[in-house]
Amino acid sequence: MKEALVLLAKAPLTGEVKTRLQGALSAEEAKDLYVNFLNDTFALMEDVRAERDELQLVLCYTPEGAEEAFEEVEREGSLMLPQRGADLGERLQHCFAELFALGFASVVAIGADSPTLPGENVYDAFEALVEEDAVVLGPTDDGGYYLIGMRQMYNGLFQGIPWSSAEVLNTTIKRAEAAEVDVLLLPEWYDVDTPAALARLQEEVRENKNAARFTRRFLKNLAKQRQAN
Repeated sequence: MKEALVLLAKAPLTGEVKTRLQGALSAEEAKDLYVNFLNDTFALMEDVRAERDELQLVLCYTPEGAEEAFEEVEREGSLMLPQRGADLGERLQHCFAELFALGFASVVAIGADSPTLPGENVYDAFEALVEEDAVVLGPTDDGGYYLIGMRQMYNGLFQGIPWSSAEVLNTTIKRAEAAEVDVLLLPEWYDVDTPAALARLQEEVRENKNAARFTRRFLKNLAKQRQAN
């Protein structure tokens, strides 16, 4: 059974990514941090692929035409698809629809904001979809989700969602219930979008030497540079 694991990501361009962290980080530091988030996310995806014989990795990126910006990201064998649509809902809908049209039986999408996300959460999403025609969601602690997966297209899951709010997860669940689709929830995790979340990440990678090796190395070197200055 062909499966697709999708990373939805922005091109790592200075001033265009992790803008809510600027203040804690310079625009260039925020871009470099995001590159390392991408590296760690692809490492996670590679770990999942090693356990699933027919898994295809997919980078669904924006903006179109910024493909070269990903050259510094360590990724191999990933299909690249440009994001299409005016908002996140439309972009997700187009991405899922395109991959189902290509013949994938299960599609799971994640973002690049959770570099320490356990790989087993993603693996478990695919395992759940083997058994059930349901929607799998990975909740974040701010009311959103870090993962969404399904075996067929449910357009309503992406329509009328108050994106970038604390109601994203609950509204998505309500859309699924209205479509009479079962929802399976994975363990909660967190996105790194704010200085407070960045501080949490720094503490986590200090305590767990196996977590997010690219990001951990970057943050360690950044701390050394700041101490030297």
